[in-house]
Amino acid sequence: MEELTQRAGNIMKQLSVCMIVKDEEALLPRCLNSVSYLADEIIIVDTGSKDQTKQIAADFNAKIFEYTWNNDFAAARNESLRHATGKWILVLDADEYLGADDLQKWSAFLREEQPQSHLAYTLSVINFTGDNDRSDEINTAPVTRLFPNFKGIHFERPIHEQLTRGRSKDLFHKNISLSIYHTGYQTQRVTEKNKHERNMQIFNKMKESNKLSDYDWFTLGNQYRYGQEDDEALRCYERALKGGNSQEAWYPHCLLGAIGLYYKRNSLAQSWGLTESKLSKYQDFSEYYTIKGIHLEKMGFLEQATSWYLKAIDVAEQRTQLNQEAWLSDPMYSFETPAQQLVDIYFRLNDNQQAIYWLSKLLNKDTRNVKVLLRLVEWLCLNEEPSAVIGFLDKIYDVREKAESSLLFKISLVLGQAELVHYYEQLIDGVSTLNTLDELRYTTLTGTKESWESLTIPNSNKDQENELQLWAQIVIATIKWGTYKKFEEVTRHFKNESIPKLNELVLQMLTGKAALNEQSLEMHANSLFLVAKQLFLIREYELFDQFIQAFKSAELINQLANYFYSLNMTEMAMNYYSILLSQQQLNFNSLVNLGFYHANQGYDSDAVEFISEALKLQPKASYLYYVLIQHAPEGQKNYFIEKFIAECPELVNITFVLNFLNGFK
Repeated sequence: MEELTQRAGNIMKQLSVCMIVKDEEALLPRCLNSVSYLADEIIIVDTGSKDQTKQIAADFNAKIFEYTWNNDFAAARNESLRHATGKWILVLDADEYLGADDLQKWSAFLREEQPQSHLAYTLSVINFTGDNDRSDEINTAPVTRLFPNFKGIHFERPIHEQLTRGRSKDLFHKNISLSIYHTGYQTQRVTEKNKHERNMQIFNKMKESNKLSDYDWFTLGNQYRYGQEDDEALRCYERALKGGNSQEAWYPHCLLGAIGLYYKRNSLAQSWGLTESKLSKYQDFSEYYTIKGIHLEKMGFLEQATSWYLKAIDVAEQRTQLNQEAWLSDPMYSFETPAQQLVDIYFRLNDNQQAIYWLSKLLNKDTRNVKVLLRLVEWLCLNEEPSAVIGFLDKIYDVREKAESSLLFKISLVLGQAELVHYYEQLIDGVSTLNTLDELRYTTLTGTKESWESLTIPNSNKDQENELQLWAQIVIATIKWGTYKKFEEVTRHFKNESIPKLNELVLQMLTGKAALNEQSLEMHANSLFLVAKQLFLIREYELFDQFIQAFKSAELINQLANYFYSLNMTEMAMNYYSILLSQQQLNFNSLVNLGFYHANQGYDSDAVEFISEALKLQPKASYLYYVLIQHAPEGQKNYFIEKFIAECPELVNITFVLNFLNGFK
């Protein structure tokens, strides 16, 4: 108490940032730089760094204290608190940082909020959990990291430590609209630091001493999930949910984790059961409606799923208008996921106008979402004039910005759209910085035989998938200009094990020396499709036809038919489907597309015929039974219902499925 009083008496500082670190030279500069204009002091407790961590901390004028690690995060955290002299304490890890756009909000909060001894503040931690910082690998979690100093608030529990005021004093947690960004569990980081193994050692010691609380079981489940041990993760989540309080901040995150894992292993009865029995308590948030939509879509109830996805987006928008958090656990559930699912459903229902509308909404939400941009521009380029596509994109992107015009140039290049490439090329500084694959695309699209032959291509490529893309572009250039010698010279060094056989097939086609083996054509149809698709995109239609005639196989024709169908090129798709139908070579995806197409057009008997054939190939494709039963004649409905019950008995008692089936009794 005397120490606290002395420190409080000397207080002149607003914010102390407290950290424990070890060997964090790679990420520490980003963290410290993000708080350097906000923090009045930075407290670093180093647990044994052997790299430049302490020097980096010193460069930011941090106060550095050495500490012997004893497998107890709470003890190390409390050591950092012991040295803090600021009015407020913010606890960070080296792989976390504050957003530059949020600094004014942080400053205003710290200045205006009055510290209270019983109150700590819960923030959203935005976690990037994959290999990159793309939005499709983001989730959020609440953590209490901000609290007043000199109030006796400290940490307890050896791992996933929590704040406390001691057993006899309550500590309340207040949610505030401030965020911390976290990249600690990105795949590369986990590999570098072996965090999973380290954390599991601590958890195992806690289990041996029977010290695991409901919250600990939740965090242990997270640890197993990061380690891709889904069964163990699910067991921990279930144990936490059984004893946990639904009012606790961690509880809905645990619930969503369990639902996600059940869904992942196709245990829909369990995931739907948790959704209806427990997640329904959170109907003020988008997660409930999005997850309902996902289950309905999975079972083929597309119209009903659509209504829930729209409801999810509406709920999030209403909460935003009221300045409330738009999501419960994951921002993806509030817009990106339901909007993306709406795109897929509307395309399935042949409602292209609505599908393009939602793709456009997704792109306006995140103009750097390359997957959405590629899908939208590819569809537009095959259905609209180039000038219309450029005009559309100019409404979304400021092409005066080099980064935006460069992105559109790259997308145009990938899609082989010469008019767009020419337009955006004028807006960038040139093409001197292109990688090998894009340089080859550019040369094939805009160059000459001489420029192709003078192009230097590296002898090896560590990324074998990218190497296959490179191989496809080389084949296109070879077919276009007849440069067999360069083709052999360049591709002989490739590492992908399928390329030698592919080269043999291509040379047989180009030289006409031998008949192509049908089995080989089927085996390599995916790679051959890459070439065929690109020839079509760059509008080398004569070469495209020649290529298809030479490499024609059932698998390749099915892929082309489904590709054209997905892009609203219905007439071309139907021509290929007709060829396949006449030879009884339609594959599962083709049969499904034809089934839904005829159902959407009101041709019930044809729809039933194609869906029935698809189910002969995959009888457990549960999502097909709904459309089949809906469009079957009255005399056949019960037959298909019985077939569904026989093939998918585990799904029959899901409430919305059971209600649907009972409607025909």
